[in-house]
Amino acid sequence: MTVTTLVIIAFVVLLTGVSKSGFAGALGVFAVPLLLLVMPPVAAIGLMLPVLIVADIFSLKSYWRQWHTQQLKRLLPGLLTGVLIAHALIGWLDAEVIKTAIAILCIVFAIRSLAFSQFTANAINSRIGAASMGFLVGTTSTLIHAGGPPLIMYFSSIKLPAKQFVATVAIIFAMMNAIKLIGFISLGLIEVKWALIALASLPIAFLGNRLGIWLQGKLNTTQFLNVMNFLLLLLGIWLLAM
Repeated sequence: MTVTTLVIIAFVVLLTGVSKSGFAGALGVFAVPLLLLVMPPVAAIGLMLPVLIVADIFSLKSYWRQWHTQQLKRLLPGLLTGVLIAHALIGWLDAEVIKTAIAILCIVFAIRSLAFSQFTANAINSRIGAASMGFLVGTTSTLIHAGGPPLIMYFSSIKLPAKQFVATVAIIFAMMNAIKLIGFISLGLIEVKWALIALASLPIAFLGNRLGIWLQGKLNTTQFLNVMNFLLLLLGIWLLAM
C-alpha cells in the first residue's frame, strides 16, 4: 500500500469523524469518491463501512441519549418499511431517476431555506410527515446510498437543535450500518485487512470526532442550520454531477 493511499485513507477517516460528529454525516458523500482515487470500487466499499462503524461508535458515545426520542420513534417505521420495499423492488426502480429527483429536491430545499431563513415545513412535523420522510430515507439509503439528504431536509425544516439533530442522525445511521454489516459480511465484501485498517485508524477517527464536536460548538442553532442547508446544496449539486 503506497504512502498516497495511506494519506487518502487517513484523510477519509478524519473527514468521516468530523462529518458524523459535527454535521450529521453531510460530508460523508465525498468519502468513497476520494477512496476511488487510490483503490477499486469493491475495496473502497469494503473499507468504508468499517470506517463508518468506527465513526458511529465515537458519535454515539459523544451524543449518547441526546437524540430526539419522539422524532426517532416517528421516523423508524417509515425508514424500515423503505428499506424492505427498496430491497423488494431493487430491480424495478431506476436508481438514476431517484438520484436526480433527490438532487433537485436538495437544491430547491436548500435555496429556499437559505433565502427564507424563517421557512418551516410544519406539514411534515407530524407522524405522517415523519413516516413519509423516514420511508424516503430508507429507500434512498438502500438504492443510491444517499439517505442523509432527506434526514437533513427533515431536521432542518423542523429546526431541530444542533445536538439533537446530530445525535438523532447518528443513532439512525449506526443502526442502518449495523444491518449493512451483516449483508456485507455475507457477500464477502468485508476483508480482514479492511477491518484491521479501520481499527488502526481509531486515533484519527477520535481526532475527527473531537474536531467535529468543537466546530459544531462554535455555531448557534441558526448558524448550524445555515451550514447544514449549505452542505445540502453542495450534496444536491454533487448528486447531479455523479
